[in-house]
Amino acid sequence: MLRLVSATVGPLSIAPGANGINQTIEAYNAGDGTLALTPTSSVSWITASVGAARTCTTTTAATSCVPLIFALNTASLAASTTAYTGIVTVTAPNTVDAPQTITVTVLIGGAVPSSVNVYVAPYVAPPAQASAVAVPFTTGSYLAASKITTQDGANWLSLTLSGAGSVQSTYPYTINIAPQPTNTAGNAYTGSIVTSGSTFASDNKTIAVTMNVTTLPIAQPSVTQVAEQLATGAPVGYAAVTLGNSGLGTLAISGATASGSGIAASVSGSTVLLAFNTTGLSANTYTGSVSIASNAANSPTVIPVTYQVVAAGAPTVFYEGVVDDAVFGGSGFTVTPGDVIALFGQELSFAAPVSGPNPPLATQLGGASVFVNGEQAPLYFSSYGQINFQMPTDTPAGTALVQVETNGQTSNTVSVNVAARAPRLLLLYGTGGYGAIEDATQGYSLPMPSTITIPNFVTQPASRGDVLTIYAIGLGPTSPPVVAGQPAPATEPLARLMSTPTVVFGVNREGLVVQVKVPPASVLYAGLSPNYAGLYQINVAVPEACPTGAVQVSLTFPDSTVSNAVNIQVQ
Repeated sequence: MLRLVSATVGPLSIAPGANGINQTIEAYNAGDGTLALTPTSSVSWITASVGAARTCTTTTAATSCVPLIFALNTASLAASTTAYTGIVTVTAPNTVDAPQTITVTVLIGGAVPSSVNVYVAPYVAPPAQASAVAVPFTTGSYLAASKITTQDGANWLSLTLSGAGSVQSTYPYTINIAPQPTNTAGNAYTGSIVTSGSTFASDNKTIAVTMNVTTLPIAQPSVTQVAEQLATGAPVGYAAVTLGNSGLGTLAISGATASGSGIAASVSGSTVLLAFNTTGLSANTYTGSVSIASNAANSPTVIPVTYQVVAAGAPTVFYEGVVDDAVFGGSGFTVTPGDVIALFGQELSFAAPVSGPNPPLATQLGGASVFVNGEQAPLYFSSYGQINFQMPTDTPAGTALVQVETNGQTSNTVSVNVAARAPRLLLLYGTGGYGAIEDATQGYSLPMPSTITIPNFVTQPASRGDVLTIYAIGLGPTSPPVVAGQPAPATEPLARLMSTPTVVFGVNREGLVVQVKVPPASVLYAGLSPNYAGLYQINVAVPEACPTGAVQVSLTFPDSTVSNAVNIQVQ
């Protein structure tokens, strides 16, 4: 079983024209047998090799480690505050949890920018939210001194260091730009920050800063770059870039244009959808961009795109890519027998995304099957990069081994920790942490602010005394038990939990924690949701003593296992 002490190297600051110092990541065997490692770099400036086994120096989880050594041949890389990134893939035959990847990031000339050009809204007096921009960067050395000046003399520019300690390998700095009352709309203001004292000479420089004050919208993209990888013959892949507005007025996107082979762009509201097609493309790395036109002061917004097409092969499951389908992992990546699982990887299916039938569930979708400890698992959904399946209910606690078989080809093997119970409340993503909860008293509306709009649902706060249906996964064994893939009974005897949780309604306001607990005896129902496979529901009345406003709901079981907390709104 392959384990890496770290999956990242850097960011490392390297002087222009120089090679970086060799870097080492230790690997070790958490299983039986012998590791035979092969590291492969995605870029020419990293040469990866395997050293002789030795006593571990960076972990106490094992006694013997194998060093993976990365030579950084960076002398030919041009100076840039944009990082260079390479991926080292570590493979090993007949090994669980291989392959794994290590991301190596270097900054040629350091991360201290030479210039900064930002847009801000005009000054507003407290207590209103002031317009400000923070530009972060990191250094490998402490900046002993800095000199800050502004053209107009106003105090709108500063440099701060956060998280400084006595021993640090990186120092996080922030350039803070906050307009003052004298900085009026329609004008550009200049300033400078002179840094000095760094042991890395390239960090000592003059940073030219320009602040543009505007009453127009200011576009803020959700990502600063897009990377996609598909195998030849794969179905179309997608990525999204959403524009937020940090300025005034209403942001409106007027169009998006994609450049680069196999890349197309379309607009839906404030989101630009990128489509990646492999038709006519050979295995190679293609670069391009998407240019988003809008009414923002800083339009167009240009996002660089890297599109890698690889030769088709066997399916690959990502390391730690087998997680619960509620919060997608969390501490320990623990799942349970009968749990609803999301599996992530590549080349999992070459068919278009497909959802399976209602229970009883199918065991093959889109040419793909999932095996847990050699047992075929029921499937909910399959696509090129994700499969949702139900963990077999007879999976023993401990380490389970998972593989995907697609069109006769078998994937690598990954491990996942299995426990008797790992409670997870379902979330409605995109709502700010509100739970998948229905208010049965109010016609199965969603107990959240009515200002949140969800198609085909009524959203309104719950009231004290309303009966809620809370949906969850991983809550543990039921009586009677239900075989994986089969629908839970809709008539008595219902599949009730053998251990009923306490439902906790709580708030934390200004440091004051208030919790109102509904004990197991007052829970109306706790068990599998009738007619579904792997889905649980808790029926409980909102207690009369429940606080109003934003309230968090969670579950606590007698064995001290605790679920995640989700939000509801109570009036």
